[in-house]
Amino acid sequence: MARTKEVPSANASARTAKTTEDKTAKKKGKLSTAEARREYQRRYYQMHKEKAKEYQRQYNLTHKKKARGRGKSSFTAPREVVRTTFNTGDLMHAPVEKTLKMLEKIISGERLFTM
Repeated sequence: MARTKEVPSANASARTAKTTEDKTAKKKGKLSTAEARREYQRRYYQMHKEKAKEYQRQYNLTHKKKARGRGKSSFTAPREVVRTTFNTGDLMHAPVEKTLKMLEKIISGERLFTM
């Protein structure tokens, strides 16, 4: 047997209009506990938003932030500020002007040269 398509009747549109009216009436009427709580929290937040922002700003000014990461992976060893030696690769791969400055520092004794 082949199925035939059901044609929506005029009553169907009347039923959908009735259900949408029920939903709007429910919103205007009594809310469920969860909806009432959400609505109360939303109103409270809107009324006290500026006070909360000011409190957060003051808190951030007076409290330190936690250090990010813990353990070996977050440990960063301090690097040497100035290297004490130049090697052949430094001299060969540097631009001419920089190589001249390096050689002057080696000759004056400011830096050492290693092979």
